[in-house]
Amino acid sequence: MLCPKCGKEMQGGELGPSSKGFVYWARDEFFRNKVLGFMTKRRAIKNGAIIIPVRNGMFDHRTKAWACEECKYVLIDCN
Repeated sequence: MLCPKCGKEMQGGELGPSSKGFVYWARDEFFRNKVLGFMTKRRAIKNGAIIIPVRNGMFDHRTKAWACEECKYVLIDCN
């Protein structure tokens, strides 16, 4: 799939949970090859994950995301 923002090829993957206030995206192979326990931020990044912060809006701004309500496609700004 091409990125609607930059036009480069996007990589397929899945979202994984954490108990530390973030979820993460990683390639499909990551989930097939790992026995996942609690994923730390450092370990997720070391394994090529992209951290998706989950902020409450009280102390930090909430994570920005855009969605197409018709096709359910969501883009998340992880910076």
